[in-house]
Amino acid sequence: MKNILCALMEPNEELLKRIYEYGRKHDWQIERCGRQVPDRWSGDGIISDYLELPDFAPIERFQSTPAVSRLLPPRGNIRTIRPDTMRIAEMIVDYFMNKGFTRFATAVPRILQEDLDGKPRDVLEAVRRVLESRGLQLRCCLWEEELPKADWNDYRKRRKLLQRFFMEIPRPFAFILSSSSVLPIIYRVLHDAGLRVPEEVAVLSNTDDWSVTENAFVPTSYISGEFPELGRKLVELLARMMDGEAVPETPIYATPSSIISRRSTDTLAVADIRLAKAVGFFLQNYMNFISVEDAVRVAGVSRGLLTRLFQRQFGKSPRRFLQEIRMNQIRHLLDGTELPLAEVARQTGYGSDMALSLAFKRETGITPGRYRESRRRMPQGEPKP
Repeated sequence: MKNILCALMEPNEELLKRIYEYGRKHDWQIERCGRQVPDRWSGDGIISDYLELPDFAPIERFQSTPAVSRLLPPRGNIRTIRPDTMRIAEMIVDYFMNKGFTRFATAVPRILQEDLDGKPRDVLEAVRRVLESRGLQLRCCLWEEELPKADWNDYRKRRKLLQRFFMEIPRPFAFILSSSSVLPIIYRVLHDAGLRVPEEVAVLSNTDDWSVTENAFVPTSYISGEFPELGRKLVELLARMMDGEAVPETPIYATPSSIISRRSTDTLAVADIRLAKAVGFFLQNYMNFISVEDAVRVAGVSRGLLTRLFQRQFGKSPRRFLQEIRMNQIRHLLDGTELPLAEVARQTGYGSDMALSLAFKRETGITPGRYRESRRRMPQGEPKP
């Protein structure tokens, strides 16, 4: 038996699920704590998220105990697995731009602007950079910068600040949450201000906690697959270290698989009704055996005109637009389910598992089976999603 300390300041259901699953299979005894670790604890390995180095001072022989962290830099007995913030940001921006959005906003206490190993530590900073590279802006309400410190926890003043912020933004706009913990106050303020979700404000949460997003005032779209992959990689990396493997001091990055759409983003910010009809048709029917010609008939325009409309709004062809919707869903099903490939094909508009495999390999360079395997085991170097 190996004794493992799981010290998490922000425990996540999917993250813990992967840790416990691995522990059961490999005779791990897992002890959980938050930021305050047990005095004089000793054992075989440590898993942590945002604890700082001084937080581990009470542990006996910490410097000789293998530890994996989401925050601490890799050195000595510590190795690091972090979310790929730039990849997450690109997914978020692409998702909303494919719906026609050009205005983006967020509200958080503050945004961390520091980089870790060349990537932004904060996913919202990554979103800001991606938008900036495309000539767009992320509007920010940062209440720890805009309110006096004495008022940071003043709920009424925060609500007033948020309402003023929302009312100043031209609508419709996409609103991005870095954590589901502020979802209740956001929906309360939007409701009080008379702003409709998703018609005027489309909301996306950067969280994998479906219990929060599904039970929100408006069922909320969220990013899927990041925490399961983080959990898998944390435990498998720790196992390699405890087995004595010389693991390189290079951070490993975890990427989500897809965005799960719920009612909070079930809208299009597309002014041209012909284009909106085609986009809506793709989004509602991608799982069926449809083609661009079907969208042409729905939109009531020629194929050439529809292509020009897509290029003008999205910078891509209708065929490419449909392909990206399907690939996003395929990644989600491969990553989050054990469905056989034939069923994945049936649910994503492909006539057979062979047709899906060929399309997926053209898109990603690997087969669906290889992709699924890579999301379930630890590669020897930095992963290539």
